[in-house]
Amino acid sequence: MKAKAFGKVKVSGKVSFALFNLFLFATAALAATDPPAAPVGHVSDLAFLAGRWQGEVDSSKIAQVCDSPDPGSMVCIFHLLNNDGKLDMIEVYTLRDTPEGVVEKVRFFSPELGEQAGATATTMKLVSVSADKLVFENPNGTYPKRSTIYRTAPDAFTSKVELIDAKGVATQFEAHWHKVS
Repeated sequence: MKAKAFGKVKVSGKVSFALFNLFLFATAALAATDPPAAPVGHVSDLAFLAGRWQGEVDSSKIAQVCDSPDPGSMVCIFHLLNNDGKLDMIEVYTLRDTPEGVVEKVRFFSPELGEQAGATATTMKLVSVSADKLVFENPNGTYPKRSTIYRTAPDAFTSKVELIDAKGVATQFEAHWHKVS
């Protein structure tokens, strides 16, 4: 077998051929790699959420207030009343422009402001924006997996939340909102 000098190392024809193919494969793989996706949307796409909202999920009453302290962030407080009209849950969330796009961070609390068992901040990322629909997805979990906001009027929207539990069972619920101020 004839060997070629490769630097100070002698390389056989088969090894040289393999190295050349590896180089071609690596070059093709790098060329085929898509550049990082550009961020989808901005917090300004959600500016319509600023203000006070009321709504319902089935027979439960819900409300939230959203404030936009600067064009790149929004802070919202949500609460759910149970069927008896008593405070059942509080949610605090932020929406922020980041280099990766709009990120929503959510924390859940009891009526006494105790963190719910095992609670850590849930991260949702804005993955799709249009004039009447915004889609957030959870890149790290499935509870929730997806949240979709459908604008139904200038002062109304419907939100659909999709959940997948630890056993893989999917459920969803819809909330219907109207702006009160």
